[in-house]
Amino acid sequence: MKSSPWYSPLADWALGQHPVTRRHTLQVLGTLQMYAVSIGIQLHSVYLGLLDRHIVEVLTLYCALTFIPVFALVRSGWSQRLRDPVMTFPHALAANAGCVLAFGLLGEHRGNVMILIGLTIVASMFRLKPARVLTLGMLSVGMLAVASLAMSWSDPVRYPATKTWAILVVGGSTLLMLSIVAKWISDIGVRLGRQTRDLAEAVRTVEQMATTDVLTGLLNRRVMTDLAEAELKLIERSGAPLCVALIDLDHFKDINDRFGHHAGDTALKGFAQCTAPQLRQVDKLGRWGGEEFLLLLPQLSQTEAWTALERLRQTVETQIFQDHALMQLTFSAGIAQALPGESLEQLVDRADQAVYEAKRTGRNRCVIANLAHVPDEAEAQA
Repeated sequence: MKSSPWYSPLADWALGQHPVTRRHTLQVLGTLQMYAVSIGIQLHSVYLGLLDRHIVEVLTLYCALTFIPVFALVRSGWSQRLRDPVMTFPHALAANAGCVLAFGLLGEHRGNVMILIGLTIVASMFRLKPARVLTLGMLSVGMLAVASLAMSWSDPVRYPATKTWAILVVGGSTLLMLSIVAKWISDIGVRLGRQTRDLAEAVRTVEQMATTDVLTGLLNRRVMTDLAEAELKLIERSGAPLCVALIDLDHFKDINDRFGHHAGDTALKGFAQCTAPQLRQVDKLGRWGGEEFLLLLPQLSQTEAWTALERLRQTVETQIFQDHALMQLTFSAGIAQALPGESLEQLVDRADQAVYEAKRTGRNRCVIANLAHVPDEAEAQA
C-alpha cells in the first residue's frame, strides 16, 4: 500500500480532518499574510531606527492575542455553531482595534495605519453582509476618533489637535468612503449569489419538468424511451435478460366517472407512491401515457419479472385511499422479455398484447407475452 505523504498528518493536525473545518481554517490562515507584512514592516522600521523595539513587541503580542484565539475557535470546530464560522466580523474588528493601538503608538508614522485598516475592510467585504461591512468601517473610524481625542488631550504638545484631527478627517473620510464602496461591492455579491441560486433552482425545475411526469413524479415517456433503448443495446453486448412490463390501471374511466377527476389523479399518484419504493435500484418506472405505466426490469427473466409484478399487484390491490375509502385500485400488466434483435416498439407491442389478454381474461392479473419470433437480417431480406 502506498504510504501517505509526510505532510498529510501534519495537515490533519493543523487544519483538522473534516472538509468544512479544513476550509474555514485555511481561510483564517489566509489572514496571516497581513499580520506577517505588518510585523515585517515594523521590524524593518526598528532596524532603520524609526521605531522603538518595545512598541513593536507590544503590537506583535497584540497580533498574536488576536489571531491565536480566532484560529483555535475555528480549528476546534466551535465556530461552526455561529452564523459566520470564520468569525470574520469579530476578527476584523479586533484587527482594526490593533491598528488603532498602533495609531496611538507610532507617532509621526501613524498615518500608515490607515492603509492596514483599509485592507482589513476590503478583505472582509467578501464574507460579510453589506450592512456589516459598513458597520465595520464606521466602528473603525469611531475608534480612530476616540484615539485621536485621547492623544490630543493627554499630550497636546506631541499631538497637536490641528494636526491630529487633520489626519483623522482625511484618513477617516477615506475609510468611510472605502467602507461605502465595499458595502456596494458586497451588495453586488449578495445579489449575484441570490441570482445564481435562483438560476440553479430554475435549471433544476426545468430539468425535472423535462424528465419527470408532473402529476406522479415518475419518469416521463421520453426518458423511459431513452432508457429502454439504452438497455436494449446493453443486453445485445452482455446477453443478460431484460423484461418490460406495461401496466394499465383497471376501470380507470369508472373511477373518474364515479369519484371525480380528482380521485383519478389521486389514484395515479397513489399507484406511483406505493409501487416505486418496492422496486430495485436498477428498475425504472415511468408514466407511459394516461393510466398506463412502463416498468423496465433488467437482469430478470420473464418468470422472475412475473413474480415481481404479482407482488406489486397485491400491494396496489390492498392500498387504502383516505379521501376515497370506497375506491379500490387494481391493475393489469403485460410482461415481455426482450428477444435478440427486437426493437423497443416490437417489445412494447408484445407487452401491450399481453395487457389486452389480461383485460380480456378478467383484469387484475399479470400475463406473460408470447415469445414472438424476430427475423434476422437474412430472413428480412429474403
